[in-house]
Amino acid sequence: MLSTNVNIESWKAYMTNEGELIETEIADFWMDGDVVYIKFKPTTRHSIEEAHLVVNIHNQLSNGKKTPVLADLRGITTGADRKARKYYVGEKSSEFKLGMAMLVTSPFQRMLGNIFLALGSPPYPTKLFETENAGLEWLAGLGSSGDL
Repeated sequence: MLSTNVNIESWKAYMTNEGELIETEIADFWMDGDVVYIKFKPTTRHSIEEAHLVVNIHNQLSNGKKTPVLADLRGITTGADRKARKYYVGEKSSEFKLGMAMLVTSPFQRMLGNIFLALGSPPYPTKLFETENAGLEWLAGLGSSGDL
């Protein structure tokens, strides 16, 4: 169960066959095996407030272990602002990330991903992919979350 440090007004949790699905205005979150999935939605803003929500939910799902993350950016229509990008590569955001595969399809999304990688320099391995399978294969090669 998620702790109440995540704004309860911002999300609803539903139980699925695989586990807990957390729906927010900016993204849906779930865990499958040891991978945290984040499927971003089309939004008109992606500020520090949304970044805090994303990181808090990821950190709760990871349950205190470094986990691989598959971030599906294919629904994004607005990139994260400067404060949000900085927060995403900060200590709190990085604490429980083993690595992140980012799914993109359009040139716009690839550009946003490349900007994030170039300007942010994430302290965890991060790579862009066009298919979920390719991203998951790469994440599997990073090792296990274990006690890292």
